[in-house]
Amino acid sequence: MDFVHPSGTTEEKSGPGDGPVADGVFSATDLARLDDTIADARFASMAPASALLAPLAPHGEAAALTERECVFDHCAVLLFPATLAAGLDHLERRGLAPLPTVPSTVVRGRLSERHGLDPADCEVHITRLRLELPDGRRHAAVEVFLFPRDSRAFGRRIEAAESSYGFENHTAFVVERPSAPLLRRLVGAWRTEAGLLWEGGGHNPHEGGAHGSTVTYFVRDHRHPAGRRRFELHCAGDLRDAVAGLPRPAEAVRRAYASWPAAAAGATV
Repeated sequence: MDFVHPSGTTEEKSGPGDGPVADGVFSATDLARLDDTIADARFASMAPASALLAPLAPHGEAAALTERECVFDHCAVLLFPATLAAGLDHLERRGLAPLPTVPSTVVRGRLSERHGLDPADCEVHITRLRLELPDGRRHAAVEVFLFPRDSRAFGRRIEAAESSYGFENHTAFVVERPSAPLLRRLVGAWRTEAGLLWEGGGHNPHEGGAHGSTVTYFVRDHRHPAGRRRFELHCAGDLRDAVAGLPRPAEAVRRAYASWPAAAAGATV
């Protein structure tokens, strides 16, 4: 019996308990994580924006601003293909229409810092997968970071840690009418009402139109546990000055990430 897989492909139905089958390009774990991300993006595309931030005060400023000003854009995952070309070919054959890749500066830096790697050896590429969403739209709703196993910096220890803890998983929104005051209000409201810590960001001159795009990153405070732990806000234009003077809670961010391995271990007990 054929069935529609969460990725949009049609496969022979497996028996109970069967998972994705590794084909040498991606591991079975990576294939399962990709399918989970695709399913999550389809769900998120139909959910109220504020619900994706839950738990938070239902009638507070964070809920109101997020619902009024933010639109879901994508969910993200880091995967480890055998090679970049093989990984892209696999995604293409599954009908996921990967967009042309670009090098990742931010994720390469984060991986290098977490695992003590030389950034020059840490080869990470970004693609987006265009999905058929439940409302009929076709949108690049999944962002995939590809860290090929033939990269000089790759190691099985890195793959195991990243796959287990999902440090690069996130949910991203686009701010439809961005402005400096609005971005500051969002950062403040997300912190106080959703437990989201601003961990930095930057300006990408190659996205978002003539003036580029500003991206800000958030991680959930470990004292506010929730299923979604990392978020991004994308604003057209250069709004770096809007957040430049805001306090960045570096120690709280460090504690948030430090809690993830313990949480994962507890979930498996």
